Amino acid sequence: MEENLQEFESEIKKEFQLERMILFSDAVFAIVITLMAIEIHMPEFEKKPTQQEFLHSLLHVLPTILAYAISFFFIGMIWYRHLKLFSFLKTYDGGLVARNLFLLFCVGLFPFGASLIANRIGLNAPFIIYLVIVILCLSAQIALQHYIFIKKPSLRNSKPIRSALTELKLMKVTVSLFATAIILYYITYSAIINPQDKQFAVFWIFPVAFIIRFLRNKYKREGKLPNED
Repeated sequence: MEENLQEFESEIKKEFQLERMILFSDAVFAIVITLMAIEIHMPEFEKKPTQQEFLHSLLHVLPTILAYAISFFFIGMIWYRHLKLFSFLKTYDGGLVARNLFLLFCVGLFPFGASLIANRIGLNAPFIIYLVIVILCLSAQIALQHYIFIKKPSLRNSKPIRSALTELKLMKVTVSLFATAIILYYITYSAIINPQDKQFAVFWIFPVAFIIRFLRNKYKREGKLPNED
């Protein structure tokens, strides 16, 4: 009886500590999004602006807003995957904590990357740095998923993992495609002579997004991913 009570208390303690890890992770995600929103500043005016001056000033803020919107999407996607991933856990260990912290570290780089994108002027380095941050985040999430589903199955509960393994496969393909997009972006950017046309090198991202969406829909039709994703 006493052994059962101690085992029950140990399970409750593990669940509580796992919940603390989830709450800490959620707080980091929220803070990162908040920091990016704080970076959106309207230009200062020496006197009361006219309607035309105000609307013109909004054009200077659009790159920052766009960088925020794109980053918000990526962070939201990573958070959603993180939420689903932790639903498979019943306990934790040091390896899980370390990999989760590395993921949060990579997510914390998004405000820096977004500020580079917002202030870029005819440079390709900021965009490449931003894509590298995205790849780091995805790679960190892959490492976390691999640890839970492959390396340490003892951390998992009895929830089926078939769709999660398909998701892991899709994440690996995504990282490979993004890495390819960086290389193609750099080659295209360097090859374009007209400075005004160099911005079109960014369109390599769209085929990547299309391929990922195509594969996701394919896996859904095959029943390897749930339709509600």
